Amino acid sequence: MSNLESDNRRTLWRVISFPLFVLLGILGFGSPVFFSAVSDESLKDVGKGSKTLEEEMVRQLRQNNLGPAEMLLPLISSVEKREEFARTISSGMTPEIEISGGGSIFDLLAFKTYFGGLDEFNSDRKRYEAFFVYNRATVRGDLRDRLSKESSNTNVRALLEAIPLNGRPGNFWQPVLSEPKISDFSGVKIVNLEEFPYFPKRKVILSVGTLPATEMENNKSEAEIRDLCLMKARTALYNYSGGALWYEVRKNKTDSTISKLDNNQTMPKADFADLAQRLTLMRVGRTDTGDYSVIIGGVMNEEGKLESHGRWLPYPILVPMMVGTAMAMENGYYSAETSFEIGKLAQQTLLGNLEAKEKFRSFFWAAHQLARKMNLMQMSELTKSCPDLSGVFDLAAMIRTRNRPLSVSIGQIKQKARLMNFMPAAERVEAEKELNKLVENNEIVRKDFEREMKIIYAATLLSGDPSSLHRFIESYPVYEIDGDEEAAISALRDVRSAMYHGEGALLHLLEQNKPIHEDGFIKSLTAPVFPILGGGLLTYFSHQYRDLALSIKIFLIVSCFFFLLLFLSKILPRPSYLRSNSHFFLRWGRRVSVAMVWGLLSILILEPTLIQTTRGQVSVAGFDFALANLLAYANEESMGEQNLTVVTAIIAGVFLLIQVAIFMICLSRVSQVKNEELRASLKIDLLDNEENLFDLGLYVGLGGTVLSLILLLVLDVKQDALIGAYTSTLFGILFVAALKIFVVRPYRNYLLVRQSEE
Repeated sequence: MSNLESDNRRTLWRVISFPLFVLLGILGFGSPVFFSAVSDESLKDVGKGSKTLEEEMVRQLRQNNLGPAEMLLPLISSVEKREEFARTISSGMTPEIEISGGGSIFDLLAFKTYFGGLDEFNSDRKRYEAFFVYNRATVRGDLRDRLSKESSNTNVRALLEAIPLNGRPGNFWQPVLSEPKISDFSGVKIVNLEEFPYFPKRKVILSVGTLPATEMENNKSEAEIRDLCLMKARTALYNYSGGALWYEVRKNKTDSTISKLDNNQTMPKADFADLAQRLTLMRVGRTDTGDYSVIIGGVMNEEGKLESHGRWLPYPILVPMMVGTAMAMENGYYSAETSFEIGKLAQQTLLGNLEAKEKFRSFFWAAHQLARKMNLMQMSELTKSCPDLSGVFDLAAMIRTRNRPLSVSIGQIKQKARLMNFMPAAERVEAEKELNKLVENNEIVRKDFEREMKIIYAATLLSGDPSSLHRFIESYPVYEIDGDEEAAISALRDVRSAMYHGEGALLHLLEQNKPIHEDGFIKSLTAPVFPILGGGLLTYFSHQYRDLALSIKIFLIVSCFFFLLLFLSKILPRPSYLRSNSHFFLRWGRRVSVAMVWGLLSILILEPTLIQTTRGQVSVAGFDFALANLLAYANEESMGEQNLTVVTAIIAGVFLLIQVAIFMICLSRVSQVKNEELRASLKIDLLDNEENLFDLGLYVGLGGTVLSLILLLVLDVKQDALIGAYTSTLFGILFVAALKIFVVRPYRNYLLVRQSEE
């Protein structure tokens, strides 16, 4: 009767466990949430109801922004819609709109009245970029005056005040260094800067080291003479205690005049020993008298601190960019926050704030990057989407980075063409073939850049957050050496995929800052059934409550394997040597621990990137075993910065769970022996028979160590493989020791006492 009840119970568990295994497996493996990635299914769900690219295209066309619409056109997924939009753009295009990019009636009026269109030279060459429009407006000469008189925008007026009138802001260096009174005589020289608007209360500090022609030894090389003069210049500044010669350079329109000052000037409290090391080489070479001179110098503030001033745009480019930016701000082509920041930076620059000046200078480099790649309205729509100045910087950085391969390609063509001019006629035939290949490659690179720029453009318009977009591209995981370019391409591909699902999907992708997961065989297998079994709720959780969704997924996968083990235990015939069962909790604990190991391994199979260290991350090995250290760091000059990475934690966790599962299996076997109704001596023999099982933790630990060391040599995951080698053996030793000392040994002791009483 008891056997019948046992068989019925086993049949019941078989009937229950297998459907639960299938159901939980579909829900667990089909759940669209991942540790290191974002699911395309989640993006599709979160993007429902949000603005799409097609809706953004319609908005641009309604505002007559044909230039921005042209940028969005290739990204429209529907062929029918794309053709319809193309016809709309073509029907509304005029020669003037082709230059300006369209816009409202007011935009077109401002373009015609203030900017004045485009000059004939650039128009004939179809140079429709915004910079040439800015340049045309500046060359005409009246735009700045009109803005000064008509604009009531304080930010615009502040920017106009900051525009340099005569030459580049830092055009004092050439007259100072070419002045014989300063450059021909050794010693420390201080030059006050007057009427240079970007350098208020600033001084130029110079130290000159000269060697008269009469003292030069014939057998000394120029390098030795230069080093000698440089040492004299630095030594003079290092040992300075007074007696510097003072000068003044005063800006007078396009010229600068230099005059001598009395030497009773107040010297700022400077650390001259530090300055002697930090001043840069400004000029080196022979003077008009035949002497050899070396000048080191820099700009010093009123506190005696050395300042680093960056390079401005060339003056013929800087002024058009500043005037054009002022007009763009007047027309609202920059956000209110961005315009406020630009105006504030302009004011602070004139007050001598170095940090503000450097940011102000960098802004025009960034704006120039944009103005050379798109027309006026295309740039305007883009800059309006930047919530602040950082957005403009990040936007320009993305354009500049993606343009780099094109710049390299153009440089190669120019260099090849230049070399061909000096080649014999016989060699030019082969050189022309190489040049043609470079030209063909340049066309491919140019098309790639245009495609990538349009993705960046559309993503910025749709998200309104270029900074997050830039962060996503820059932080996209790189697993191979020199894999940055491929990672950037993959990042833009993910951005494009997210845009197809709408604004919400794109914002979610940028917020998570993780790549899109590539669905594998298991995911495609569960996809048809997953929505039917309630997958919609899990999909919702995957983007609204991600941590909860991950916890549910882990629980479902572990439960799936638990019921699989339960099903197998009930369907497989019971081994004849098993005469009793272990304790109920131990049996279930054994299954849970094994299910957890299988669950973790399956997650690693689903997301193999979890055990890959991104380039630049280095895990902590923890111990300094000589052999492992040799293997890990051979042929490496230095170790990188060591951080405990997620990969390290996962590897250690895998080996820990494996040892826990083995420990539970061994405990279960000990419990079975305890439940045997046998003599104590026979139980001792049974325990002796299980010695190999009890040592399984050590075998697995050593095997894991060997496998880790093999991976250490084969793969480029040295530190993570090393942590696996350490933890595998360590956990094996600890768990086997705990089993034998705290479980097996006390029970054997009990059995030995019982045996003596028999």
